Amino acid sequence: MKIKTWFRGLSAIVLTIVLSLTLFGLPANAFIFPNSEISQNLEHLLETNECNDCNLSGVDLSGRDLYGSALLRADLSGANLSDALLNEAKLKRADLTGANLSGASLLGVKLDNAKLIDADLSDAKLSNAEMPGADLSNATLSGAELEYAIISDATLTDVEAEDANFNNAYFNGSHLENGDFSYSVMTNVRLSGATLNGANFCETDLYDARMPNDTIYNGDLSEFNADEC
Repeated sequence: MKIKTWFRGLSAIVLTIVLSLTLFGLPANAFIFPNSEISQNLEHLLETNECNDCNLSGVDLSGRDLYGSALLRADLSGANLSDALLNEAKLKRADLTGANLSGASLLGVKLDNAKLIDADLSDAKLSNAEMPGADLSNATLSGAELEYAIISDATLTDVEAEDANFNNAYFNGSHLENGDFSYSVMTNVRLSGATLNGANFCETDLYDARMPNDTIYNGDLSEFNADEC
């Protein structure tokens, strides 16, 4: 019995020493819940469906129903919004840099002047979306649906938009340099004042498209320095 008691006492002492060394080795803020502000903001969003000017960077909202949510100027950089429902959501001036929006439903979304640099919007539904002034540099729009979307005065340089549907979309004054729009549908699009230098339109359907110089597409993009097959 004495040996067992002694062994238990020794075990308790060793455990205390190990815990002490571990705890004293941690930084002073280790006992504060990491990203507590973000967690509180996320809880507020899920309870009220709004979080304007919030920091929600890196949150996981995949598959969430955020229909009509108000996220004006919110920081959603690096967030996972794949397959989320964001129809009619208000995301004006939001930061979605590097966000995953693949497969998300964004019908009628408001993305005026939003940052979507390096964002993944593959297979997303963006019909009737309002995106004037948005920055989509290096974004992925492959397979996305953007019928009747307003993407005027926007930046789409180096965008990957193969096999996307831009039917009746507005690109007035936008920068499409070096973007890949191959095999996409761009019938009746508006490209007045847009820049197409280096853009790839291989097998792209540009029927009745209005070109940067306000002429109707005639099968030749060479004067706009764009590439065709």
